[in-house]
Order: sequence, then C-alpha cells, then structure tokens
Amino acid sequence: MSEKKKVAVFAIMGQSNATGHDLPMREEDKILTPLTNVFGLDRKYNQSFEKTELFWTGYTSGGMNLAEEQDHTYSIPNCLAALWQKHIDDGNALGLPDLYIIQIAIGSQGVTDGYMWNPDRKEKLISGKLGVADISLFPFAKHIFSLIEDSFAQKEMEYEVIGLHWRGGEEDVFADKAYLEKNLEGIYVRIIDAFNELLGAPPVILHKLVCPHRMEDEDPTGKALINMHYSNEVFYRLETQYPNVSVFDPTTAPYFIPDVRGNGIFKDDMVHFTPEMNRWIADGVMRKKI
Repeated sequence: MSEKKKVAVFAIMGQSNATGHDLPMREEDKILTPLTNVFGLDRKYNQSFEKTELFWTGYTSGGMNLAEEQDHTYSIPNCLAALWQKHIDDGNALGLPDLYIIQIAIGSQGVTDGYMWNPDRKEKLISGKLGVADISLFPFAKHIFSLIEDSFAQKEMEYEVIGLHWRGGEEDVFADKAYLEKNLEGIYVRIIDAFNELLGAPPVILHKLVCPHRMEDEDPTGKALINMHYSNEVFYRLETQYPNVSVFDPTTAPYFIPDVRGNGIFKDDMVHFTPEMNRWIADGVMRKKI
C-alpha cells in the first residue's frame, strides 16, 4: 500500500486586514493562471451552507476569499501562495509540500454583539462585496472546517494545518469596556474550542492589535485605545490557556519604527498593513517562523 501524500493547510480568518483591504495588486503580480502546487476554495463552488464536500482548485488571487468579494489584493494568503509556488519552482530547498489555503474574512466585522463573527448570530449567507456581504461567519467557518477531513480522505492525502491565523478584533474595541470585560474572553474561548474540536488543535495564531494611532483618531476620548490594550490582554491570556495558541506581534517586523505615526507598517489610514508587511508575514509562515 502506497504512503499517502502529505499536504499543508493554511487558514486565515478575521476582518479587513485578513482580506488585504485596499491593497490592489499590480497587474504583473496578480495570480491569474491557477497555481500547480497551491490550491484554494473558490467562492463560486464553496460559498454555501449546503455543500457537503469541498471543491479545491489551483490557486488564483481572485475569488479565493470565501466571504467578501475583494480580489487581487496583497493579502497574506495571496502573498503566501505566490511565495510558496515560487519556492517550489526554484528548487524547493525547504522541502515544501503542496499547500491548501482557506480564507474567510469580511471587513469591519468583529466578534462582539452585532458583528458577523459573533457566535450567537443566526445562520445567514448573502454574498457580495464589502457592504453587501452578510454572512454568519462563525457557523460558516465551522461548516467549512467540518468538511476538511473527508475532503483529504477522499483524495487519499494526509494533511497538516500549519497555521490558523486570526487577524481581527479592531471593531471590538469600540464596544463598552464593561461589556468587553464580561464577554470578550468567553467569546474567543467558544471560537477556539470549536475550531480545535474540528481541526485537532492546530497552531492558532492571534495577531496582536497594534494600531494606536487609528484608535486615537477614531476616539479622541482614549476609550478605544484602552480597549485595544484590553483585547490584547485577552489574547495573551488565551495563549496561556491553550497549548496550541500563540500571539503574533506585528511590531517585530523589520519595517517597524517606534514613535512615528503609522510606525512604518501601516498605510495612511493607520489601520491596514502595507503590502510589504503582508509579504513579510507570508514569508515567515512559509519558513515556519510565524
């Protein structure tokens, strides 16, 4: 009996920084021809609660976010796909297996009441661009993850989830502090517990919130900044509670400049990371450094 082919799975969830919001790719960087060794879940075939199996296709930089329609951006998954395929094409010194990418993100959506990642939101799926898309993201992500094991079993492949990245939380800082103290950690516990059960406790990476200038711009009272720090406290508490959870600090990037507006890692809006940041993180994922 032949040994099963081993493949890697990378998942990223959250809000606008997980979509690469407002980071359009140059024409020469767009992935228009499906990649040979990197695969994704095209919205056309997989964006449904009714699907009973996943349909993987060669990765392109358009159509692979299972949530909102925002394509051909310098998002982490698009950057990772390009780097991964290039490394294999150049000789594969790292011995990379084929990669399967899952992206589920909608801009401006947190986990607290009223947002699409809230676990208590009733099942709903309206597709479209940002501002139109209306998807109950937690049950939808659970549905997609519930199909992974059978998907690779049918392919007679052995898979490893190399990372499940959470890149969100910015919207939650505008909630009332008392509400956050009562609910935020419990919400994340519910989310992590569900994903651990479905995926076998893979590495879960929570991206620390490090956009103080945006918080100050949005809320001069300072409450949002205080809540941002509290959200990060919750992330670090989760890191101590779960052996498979870690917190990634974007300020460790070589582009980070302290005491400068935007810190060298954000666009002019002070909240969305630059293409260079997303490429650097993608490279770190590929090299198992992040």
